[in-house]
Amino acid sequence: MPETEPVNAQSKEQLKENWYLPYMNKKTQGEAVEEKPSPVAVFYCAGASNVGQASMLASVQAANKAGYDKAALLCLASIPAGLKNIYNGAKNARGIVAVDGCPMQCSMKTLRKYELEPDKNIIITKDLSIKKDFDLNAAQDLNKISDHIVQAVNKVYNSVPAE
Repeated sequence: MPETEPVNAQSKEQLKENWYLPYMNKKTQGEAVEEKPSPVAVFYCAGASNVGQASMLASVQAANKAGYDKAALLCLASIPAGLKNIYNGAKNARGIVAVDGCPMQCSMKTLRKYELEPDKNIIITKDLSIKKDFDLNAAQDLNKISDHIVQAVNKVYNSVPAE
C-alpha cells in the first residue's frame, strides 16, 4: 500500500516559508497585500548560555513543526531598535509567545518595556527543568524544548478567535 501524507500536511517549501515579515513590511509601507490570518509571534532570547542558544534553535525547530501559518519568528532586537515592521508584526499577531532561556527573562522584559504583552512566556530552566551552563554548543533537549514551544503556540493560536 503506498504511503500517503496526512490531509493537513504541508509541503516542505510551505512549512519553511517565513511569509509574515515580508507581508508586514509591505503592510507597514502601505503596499497592497492579500490579507491573511496572522500567526502567533514567537520572540526568543539568544543568550550566551546553553539555554539561551537552545531557545533560539528550538524556536526555529518549533516554527518548522507548527508551520509558519501558526508561528512567525520575529527578531527581539528589532523592537528596541525601533523597526516598525517588526513592532507592527507583533501588535497584529494572533498572540505572542516569549521564549526565555533562564529566569533573567530578557525576552519577556524587552517585550513588556515596549508595551507588548506575551500571552505565554516559556522559561526553559524553570518550565523544562534544564540546567543553565555556558556550553554554547550543547544541543541536547532541543526536541523537548521545541515540542513545548509548539504546545504554547497552539494554545495561544487556538485561544484567539480568527480575524
